[in-house]
Amino acid sequence: MSLSHHQQRQLQRIETGLLRADPQLAAMLGLFGKLSAGQVMPAWERVPARRDRIRQAAALTVQAVTLAAAAVGLLLRRSSPCSSSSPARVAATACPHPGSSAPAAAGEPAAARTRPVRADR
Repeated sequence: MSLSHHQQRQLQRIETGLLRADPQLAAMLGLFGKLSAGQVMPAWERVPARRDRIRQAAALTVQAVTLAAAAVGLLLRRSSPCSSSSPARVAATACPHPGSSAPAAAGEPAAARTRPVRADR
């Protein structure tokens, strides 16, 4: 991991401050650094690379948009006057004609549910 000059200088200031403030803590951290120097850092402790973070952010954005679209579609379907809760009800009743104000009766023939077309139009 490469650090910028500014970041390295900040770390040196922190280290100097710790050495002055608590020499015992500095000694323990030094011992820990020596003991763990040859070990590989576990994958779950590693910071993902910039490309991986961008990929994760894009995947989360796609999931959020998909979820929002599904929720809007579900809300629109539920608020539709022609929607019903069971498939049997959908087959038994017909959605009223867009121009009609009352729902069609279930036993009414299809010809009776449609409005006559005026010839003068």
